[in-house]
Amino acid sequence: MAIPVLRSLTLKQAIHAVLAAFVIGFAITAVEFAWTASRERATALARLGDAVALVEGPAAGAAWQIDGVLAGQVLDGMIRTDAAWAEIRLIDGTLLARRDRTSPPATPLERAATALLFRDPPVVVHDLFPPSAGHPAGDRSLPDGAAGRVGRLIVGIDTGRAAAGFLAYASAALVAGTLRNLLVGLAMAAVFHRLLTRPLLQIGRAVARIDPEKPYGQPLAVPRGHADDELGFVIARFNHTLGLLEREHDELRRLATRCPLTGLANRALLLDRLDHAIELAERARSAGSGRLAVLYVDLDRFKRVNDSLGHGVGDALLCRVAERLNASVRRCDTVGRLGGDEFLVVLERVADGEEAAMVAQRLLDTLSMVTEVAEHRVHVTASVGVALHQAQAGQAQGSQTDSAGLMRMADSAMQAAKNAGGNRFVFYTRDMTDRAEARLRLESGLREAVAARSFELVYQPKIEASGGRLTGFEALIRWRHEGVPISPADFIPVAEDTGLIIEIGRWVLEEACRTATRWALDHGPVPVAVNVSARQLADPGFARQVEQVLQRHGTPPDLLELEITETVIMKDVRHHLPTLNRLRALGVRIAIDDFGTGYSSLAYLRQLPVDVLKIDRSFVNDLPHAPDIASTVIALAQRLMLSTVAEGVETAEQRHWLAEAGCDCLQGYLISRPLSADAAEAMIMTAFACDEALPLSA
Repeated sequence: MAIPVLRSLTLKQAIHAVLAAFVIGFAITAVEFAWTASRERATALARLGDAVALVEGPAAGAAWQIDGVLAGQVLDGMIRTDAAWAEIRLIDGTLLARRDRTSPPATPLERAATALLFRDPPVVVHDLFPPSAGHPAGDRSLPDGAAGRVGRLIVGIDTGRAAAGFLAYASAALVAGTLRNLLVGLAMAAVFHRLLTRPLLQIGRAVARIDPEKPYGQPLAVPRGHADDELGFVIARFNHTLGLLEREHDELRRLATRCPLTGLANRALLLDRLDHAIELAERARSAGSGRLAVLYVDLDRFKRVNDSLGHGVGDALLCRVAERLNASVRRCDTVGRLGGDEFLVVLERVADGEEAAMVAQRLLDTLSMVTEVAEHRVHVTASVGVALHQAQAGQAQGSQTDSAGLMRMADSAMQAAKNAGGNRFVFYTRDMTDRAEARLRLESGLREAVAARSFELVYQPKIEASGGRLTGFEALIRWRHEGVPISPADFIPVAEDTGLIIEIGRWVLEEACRTATRWALDHGPVPVAVNVSARQLADPGFARQVEQVLQRHGTPPDLLELEITETVIMKDVRHHLPTLNRLRALGVRIAIDDFGTGYSSLAYLRQLPVDVLKIDRSFVNDLPHAPDIASTVIALAQRLMLSTVAEGVETAEQRHWLAEAGCDCLQGYLISRPLSADAAEAMIMTAFACDEALPLSA
């Protein structure tokens, strides 16, 4: 960028240099003028004194003889010298003679020069003595009393002539000084330009040549002769700062494109590399060579490592996994970490799906070899989803073969591998996209249903196994989306994953307590069981929420039963135990649902404030041919003084066996399908009409 001349440093420093030279020069000139004025004044007085000394004798004779003619002649001679006027006065002050020079009026400059030269009136006064024998000027050795003065010669200096001479000198000196000052200023400006401005311009041009995209590796050269001065210091510091910036830029670039833990490419760099690989694959499509494969790798049960061994060991494991993945692919391939325990591998120029499958299996085998991390033995497996760019990507997504689309495909395949048990790879198919899109539609509809409270509860009755009397109901949620009933097995997992289960569970609890209170007031006490999700139980405020709902609807606590699956309740017993104890303190009954399908610890089971064990339907289906597990659960409950409920009872043989085995309550299609609230209320009315004293399950 060119600098305008009027704003350039060269012009500014030239102006300042000339001004400085003029200021200094004028100060010197002023001193010279003062000295010259003093010298001129002294010279004029000395010259006039000499003239007075020459005419002293004739002037004294004229005063002694009182000769006016002689006195006039003497004064005429004085006027022809530097005198402006002259007069002779006798001793008594009588004017003997006077002469004046006629001069033109003084100019302002001459008056100023006169004021500078002569502060006081420029007059020379000389005493005249009488002549004496042998001494032309009189005997000055005699005292005044012996030979007194006869008069005085008074002469006024011609200031106009002195001023004119001084002005002539001053004019010449001023012109010469101005030229001198100008030359000195320009010389100073040239020196400054040579020593400062020109090196700065060179530095500026060198800085302008630096490439903004690659500013490093281009140190500035030190101008000749400035290696040890301030400019050299500035350039050295600039180059040093460039080096620091280069290191900082490299670090920022690494942080912006690399995972700080593993050093692998991060999501941003992965997307960039994947876009580039897609472009190369598109160019190679016409030649029929070089496909692109994306492998989405997710470690199985990595959370257990973090929870049991700590995050330090988990981080060390991720670093080992990153090393293994990098070592298992070619240099032209890219391995990156998306976050957590998720990795992405971009394979360029794979021949076909078989080669991609070989790489996926090699990754699984390599990861399984990681057995020791940070002095801990671990077993690592992974789920790998594989998406191909040309063949399956084009079939599945049409024209959507961008990096984000490929990553979604590989992610869907990875989820399928994980759902199949992990430690395997799965290729992406169209069905996965359909399922993913269906899940998105389901999630969107579920959010709308939660906002609109467009659910309903149905109630499945529970009866005594021996007498067949009604003991209560289990409240089950139902939802119709776009006019189609959606199974809870389909939308409850989605609600769990998205956290919507918290709102849904709160609504179910409110509705069940409202219904139980109405039934109790209209007909009699009938307990209602409500299922509790893992997210609800993990909420520290869940017990307080239950208490508030009971108080809000005036529901007796013994009419509410909370069913929690064995897997959920045993997942973190120590964490859930305080919440369960607070619920028991409220008077709420607690049941373990699907008992026998999890991994219960009998020691924990004795500590839990549980009232009911529900035998899972999978064990009831085996009755009466394989009764071992069902009979064991019933015996265990009897030992622990707990009630038992068999769910999924569908045949009379199952009912008969359970009653004979000592099961307390039955629930299933043999008794009744889930009923609407009105139908359930009608069943209650019938039950109370047949038996006025409806016993509750013990």
